[in-house]
Amino acid sequence: MPAWEEKMEKQNSILLGITLVIIIALSACTAPPAAQPTAQATAIPEIVATEAATEAVAAVEPTATTAPTATLEPTATVAVEPTATAETAAAAPTTEMVNAAGNVVISLAKNTICRTGPATNYPSVASIPAGQQVNAVGKLENSTSYTYIENPSAPGSFCWVFSEGAAIQGDPKDLKIVKPIASPTPDTKTNFSLTFSGIQQCTGGDYSFNVVVANTNEQIWQSISMYIVDANTKKSASYSSDHFEGWSDCHVDWYQDDLTEGEHAFISPFDPGHFDYNPAGGTFFIRVKLCSEDGLTGTCMNKEIKVKP
Repeated sequence: MPAWEEKMEKQNSILLGITLVIIIALSACTAPPAAQPTAQATAIPEIVATEAATEAVAAVEPTATTAPTATLEPTATVAVEPTATAETAAAAPTTEMVNAAGNVVISLAKNTICRTGPATNYPSVASIPAGQQVNAVGKLENSTSYTYIENPSAPGSFCWVFSEGAAIQGDPKDLKIVKPIASPTPDTKTNFSLTFSGIQQCTGGDYSFNVVVANTNEQIWQSISMYIVDANTKKSASYSSDHFEGWSDCHVDWYQDDLTEGEHAFISPFDPGHFDYNPAGGTFFIRVKLCSEDGLTGTCMNKEIKVKP
């Protein structure tokens, strides 16, 4: 081989080696770097740690709750008399007069109206101040809300008071069962008037009360009873009849079977019905009951007046 060809071959070998070295170096420079942990990878443990800490705190410290509302101390209350209902108004039995035994005394919790019956639709006859002691004489059969008392403003007469909350002295078991008079029912066209007209002296020193009874509505009355009591001595007289009798000089001089609307009768009960002493100057209560049937049955109505002969 000529010297010049050999020289050229050596130069090419040298160039080839340099080229390979350069390629290897370049390959080393372009190789991807080793993977490094990213910022996101390191942030995850911190978040998890924060949530765990929050849960730990929540497990130890209770969450705030709304403060409880203050409860007011209960105030003392007094029972209020209920308004009469249709059921109450339907009561039909009549009250029998009773004597005050004095074994049971009540003191009402508040100012109370005393009525002719145990409901607010009955007429009022007196006002009893709170704390005043009154003699209790009767009660209802199936209720303790009302008590039948002696009217302190009219001794010898009686009325009903709403007595829930009243202070009681004595044993309520001693009170008699009293049936109330019929409830006022204005729409039944039932009414009458009762007027005192004086005293007449009878033979033997006896005395009889004169009253006039007049039918002022449509109900026809068939029977009558009268009860008279001396408020001071507690002596009483009673009378009943299935006729409306007219009296003169302490004797019956006429009678009629019924009392229709607009009619009146002059009633002066004697034997029975009289007093053996002069009533002048005393205080008396006269109760008259009229009924639509004989024997004081059917529809009945009561009237009571206070008189001072």
